[in-house]
Amino acid sequence: MPHSSDALQPPLTPAEREIIKPYGGWTQFLMSYGLKPWNGEDAEEGMGILKGLAAIEVEAEAK
Repeated sequence: MPHSSDALQPPLTPAEREIIKPYGGWTQFLMSYGLKPWNGEDAEEGMGILKGLAAIEVEAEAK
């Protein structure tokens, strides 16, 4: 079930959306890393994690 804080989700690429989908959305993704979506610094850190995961996916697909 989506959380009201999912509205705080920044714009994501299709690949990034696929990564957070199994978590149930932006809020659950951040919370799984101990981050709070309503905290700007936490949201930035979450985007960094997400971008890193997306880069790993792209690299793995290129092999």
